[in-house]
Amino acid sequence: MPFKRDDLPRLVNDPFKGKGGFMPDKIRDKITVRVGLNENLTFPKDVIKRLLQQVAETIDPRVYPEDYCDSLCEILAKENKLDPSQVIIGNGGDKIIDLMVRLTIYKGDSAVLVLPTYPMYEHAIKVQGGEITTCLLSPAPDFDINVDELLASVTSRDRLLFLCSPNNPTGNQFSQEKLEKIISSFPGIVALDETYSDFADYSMVPLLHKYPNLIIMKSMSKFFGMAGMRIGYALADEFLIKRLKELLPAFNVNIASLELAKLVLQEKKVLQKMVSEIIAERERTFTALQTIDGIDAYPSSTNFILFKVLEKEAQQVQQTLLKEKGVLVRNMSALPRCENCLRVSITTKENNNKFLEALSAVLQSS
Repeated sequence: MPFKRDDLPRLVNDPFKGKGGFMPDKIRDKITVRVGLNENLTFPKDVIKRLLQQVAETIDPRVYPEDYCDSLCEILAKENKLDPSQVIIGNGGDKIIDLMVRLTIYKGDSAVLVLPTYPMYEHAIKVQGGEITTCLLSPAPDFDINVDELLASVTSRDRLLFLCSPNNPTGNQFSQEKLEKIISSFPGIVALDETYSDFADYSMVPLLHKYPNLIIMKSMSKFFGMAGMRIGYALADEFLIKRLKELLPAFNVNIASLELAKLVLQEKKVLQKMVSEIIAERERTFTALQTIDGIDAYPSSTNFILFKVLEKEAQQVQQTLLKEKGVLVRNMSALPRCENCLRVSITTKENNNKFLEALSAVLQSS
């Protein structure tokens, strides 16, 4: 019998049952103030253009890039006082998350998530056929981890634990003491996502030698202003990195992104000035949000701020901001502990002021 279209579903791994995976809804409205995706728009555009021109003059796109990005691994290893064998580069931070799940989770195994957190962890686990053990952070404004409760929830099937610190979307960085207790007690691999640690107080990288079950995930999308170029990386024990590299597709990072990343890492003065500006703007914006009636804003150690809408529906506010003001913020209301909450990215002073003005106007309207 000829193959029929109705035969396709039985051949497809379909963890989402046709309801869509990770990607948010497409935005068709015109955006004039882009403060919804945690992009680093503070990184000077003229610097990025200059570096891109330099890349264009040096690369040959007709040839393949380095298979494991060894030259970038060497730079990142030096930056973090590690050996190059302890570094892996992926096509964005989400690729590193995918690799971590593929390395550790088989169908029927489980991974631990502390909610609310970055939804890509759950997405990657479901794609792999894994199950999820969950533990909730404390309610706002603390959003803290109860370490004893977390460890008590761990089952014999849990092989992987994702922690995001500073956490997305709550914005807070967990105490190093609590993180160390979790890492030393969890009977599997702990994947610590430090995508936002450059905006916070500390990094756990200096403790990698102490915990062989720890892998620290990083991204060049936020602090380094390269969201569109898709560069993520991880730091860990040589054994874990070697196994992760075995799962990589060949040439998984394009040659332009690879070379641009190396040039951006050399811009020390630009990066230092930029992060200072973002932190200053974060604190200024947070202070301004505290003066606006109808919301509760939560402290942040990242380049974004989570806030709760008190007297209106967050979705309605988000849509009005977009359709009437051209301001894109992210609705986080579907996540536990984030009911009726929106998240705004901290970018330029001009953008931040336009957001604050638009939010005040929308909240005051009937």
